[in-house]
Amino acid sequence: MRLLGVHRLHYRMGGAEAVHLDHLALFREKGWDCAEFAMEHPQNEPSAFKKYFPSYFDPGMARGTEKFGAVGRFLHSDEAKQKFSVLLDDFRPDIIHIHGIYHQLTPAILPPALERKIPIALTLHDYKLVCPAYHFFRPGYGVCELCRGGRQWNCAVHRCAHGSILTDSVYALDGWLQWHRGTVRDAVSAFIGPCRFLVDKFVEHGVAREKLHYVPNFFETTDDRPVAPDTIAAVKARYGRFLLYFGRLSVEKGLSVLVDAAKRAGVTLVFVGEGKEEAGLRAKAAELGVTAHFTGHLKGAELWAHVQAAVAIALPSIWYEIAPKSILEAQARGKVIITSAIGGLPEMVEDNVTGFVVPPNDADALGVAIAKAFALSEAELAKLGEAARAYALATFTRDRYFTEMTAIYDALLRRPAAQRVDATA
Repeated sequence: MRLLGVHRLHYRMGGAEAVHLDHLALFREKGWDCAEFAMEHPQNEPSAFKKYFPSYFDPGMARGTEKFGAVGRFLHSDEAKQKFSVLLDDFRPDIIHIHGIYHQLTPAILPPALERKIPIALTLHDYKLVCPAYHFFRPGYGVCELCRGGRQWNCAVHRCAHGSILTDSVYALDGWLQWHRGTVRDAVSAFIGPCRFLVDKFVEHGVAREKLHYVPNFFETTDDRPVAPDTIAAVKARYGRFLLYFGRLSVEKGLSVLVDAAKRAGVTLVFVGEGKEEAGLRAKAAELGVTAHFTGHLKGAELWAHVQAAVAIALPSIWYEIAPKSILEAQARGKVIITSAIGGLPEMVEDNVTGFVVPPNDADALGVAIAKAFALSEAELAKLGEAARAYALATFTRDRYFTEMTAIYDALLRRPAAQRVDATA
């Protein structure tokens, strides 16, 4: 079988890119012949198919009159369409699996696949298809679904994506065209949702239920190597007992609420990550007298030392969070998670079993949960953490992912079960 994986980026910038690359690696391991299609980028991983990649495009870099051309390129890429067509004819895939095409590759690549009658699967890593701003969230407002029913102009009216009437008008136009033309919705044969909440939400917004499939992302433990005990001890000595958040420092993650909750619980916070909210979080922590440390971006052993040294991990999101890999990474290391009852998060954390789940945007409830976690003995924390680890490693497995994904592929190809690849081979 021949699989063509498509994502605008071919390096590990974030969760979607990691899923794209891990998906291809898994299917290659299982004996599939795989190719990839992305745009050119200096950080791309090596690829035997890079000659087919369209040139690098960043709409934010356009200046002056270049912006007019950038708008057209943002909506439709002739170069991507042409190069994708050549790749399809040279590689001749049985299945195309898309993880992200907007803005760089654009829906222009879909007609060539339809002309060749190649089935298309698409993993939904965000809400872009029904929300031009991706997140169903507006800073200063909260969860927002005003674009329901093809009213994508709300993205421009409320400046949801970037806070700019001009930029957000382009995002609104892109979303409106895609929705009303049905370009992606009609071309894709199977949409993959990493959490049940996302699947149900897309059904609410008009995507056919029969096209939607729940397949949780698989979790690799190749980076789950033990961290040297002295490294963990050094982190504990630096901060004492602390609550950790690691990820993007952005408003929809509920980090301002987390600072309020830390004040109520009287605990130290450590933020690992970067983002626009850092200055505001520093100022708020100082104003409330909360001890908060900001490490910037960390990775590898340094990051995992912070995770393992923490009393618990917090992810108090106030948007429709999908299936964040950070939760699985922490659970695999036996950590208690404190999170919000919103989006797909309650599917990943069971209250009082693998962590604590509280209402979103509720500093009092979050503070109570934090205090409860910090009052537990080391043995009690370890019991919750071990339950979290067992859940993550038993549920989000490579074999489950491969079995369920190939079943979807088989249905699209109308292959009988007898011809399917053994998922455990």
